[in-house]
Amino acid sequence: MSETKKSIIKATFELTFARYCSQAIGFFTSIGMRRFLGPFYTGVWSIFKIISDYSSYLSMGVTEGAGYEIPFNLGQDNRVKAERVKDLAFSFIFLSSLAASLILLVSAIVLRHRYPAEVVAGLFILSVYIILDRLCGYYMLLLRARNNFNALSKSIIFDAAINLILVLLLVRNYKIYGLYLAIMVISVLNIIFMHMLVRYKINFSLNFSGLPALIKVGFPITVIGFLDGILVSIDRIMITKMIGVIFVGYYSISIMAKNYIAKLSSFGTVLYPYILKDYGKRQDMEDIKKYAIIPPKVNAYILPLLLGLIFFIAPVFIKLVLPKFIPGVLAIQILLIDMFFRSCSPQAAHFLVVIKQYRKIVITMAICIVLSTVGDYIVIKKGFGIYGVAWVTSVSSLIYFLLLQIFSLRYFMKLKAITLFILEIIAPFIYSLAIIFLLEFYVKVYSAYAEVIIKSVLFIGAMLPLLVYINRKTNVIHHVLNIYKKRSDEK
Repeated sequence: MSETKKSIIKATFELTFARYCSQAIGFFTSIGMRRFLGPFYTGVWSIFKIISDYSSYLSMGVTEGAGYEIPFNLGQDNRVKAERVKDLAFSFIFLSSLAASLILLVSAIVLRHRYPAEVVAGLFILSVYIILDRLCGYYMLLLRARNNFNALSKSIIFDAAINLILVLLLVRNYKIYGLYLAIMVISVLNIIFMHMLVRYKINFSLNFSGLPALIKVGFPITVIGFLDGILVSIDRIMITKMIGVIFVGYYSISIMAKNYIAKLSSFGTVLYPYILKDYGKRQDMEDIKKYAIIPPKVNAYILPLLLGLIFFIAPVFIKLVLPKFIPGVLAIQILLIDMFFRSCSPQAAHFLVVIKQYRKIVITMAICIVLSTVGDYIVIKKGFGIYGVAWVTSVSSLIYFLLLQIFSLRYFMKLKAITLFILEIIAPFIYSLAIIFLLEFYVKVYSAYAEVIIKSVLFIGAMLPLLVYINRKTNVIHHVLNIYKKRSDEK
């Protein structure tokens, strides 16, 4: 196995582990936050988060441009230009966040008599927090761009742990004001922690001669991110508008499942800088086509096992832990289709971004957004509710997957080869669905818990040949187990 392949698998394992640790810690943080703040102040903070998120668009894609140009130039061994891009991006991001901060500061002064003191104080705090948050995000960008996923993984776990500690220490005692203090302290500590890990030297520069080129690269990527946000949330928007908030609540448990699956594989985050670095060496598609082929195959053979287990376990788990959300169980099971195809799509999208074929991704997303919106409207009007929406979302994800595969693979494959590749990706999922339906039809046990256990064990046994096959082809499972063994030995 090549050193690059080993480093990719190791980084993916580390980042996936860190994200799951973060999510596990975040579960308790989230519960604590809501319990200590209550509905009103939780709502206030949610609005502030939206303001913070939208203020990031003032950077006009410079952040995304730096995420592209730094590894690309490192691949060309042009460290001088990579450093120049790093400093330019830092300077512009700081100034744009400063502009957003001033806007919020003026807003707080103007609105100080119209809103409660807690809200006005929040605007003042937010004006400072935005700067700190952007600097923190920029440091994490540098860690990704330079393939320093070990430091990134540690930073993610550190952030989650500090969040939980400060929520318990400050938010519990001082409510919303405690939260305001906590977010400031968290951002500062995150920046200090990352700097202590890597000690990157960053210079402030007012030489913006390379800024237009950076925006030209990054702005389309920002647009793609914006459209992706619409695409993944259109189902909830339509349910809210046409059925009601309570049904969004039922549907939300499927979103929770989707988030866990999305964090299972960090292939996309890890691969992106590697693809850019390899492409930067010769700008030859032959050097990066492997990134569009191998990762989707790995996902296609491993993911169905986890999705099948969710299918069997979810009904019993929801009934036991969240009985009020039982109407959402079928939506989870339907959306397993969406989870599979969405997980097998990022690699093709990254390939197209690297070769700057943004238009194809935008067209794909626009088509899927229109299809999802129209489809959701029709199924809701026909009375199929959230289950109809789940089917529409799953079909939209299938179309999204197919279009991205065709657009990306056509650069180095003929139509017949593309068709065979797509069939190879879909085949393991079809096989897993067949096993699920057979087990559902034939395995009936008096106890629901015993039935879930028996079905899960039989399903795992039926899926083992797929895991053996993909491990022989890529050695990925063997390498992950070796990493885990080494870590256990170290402890």
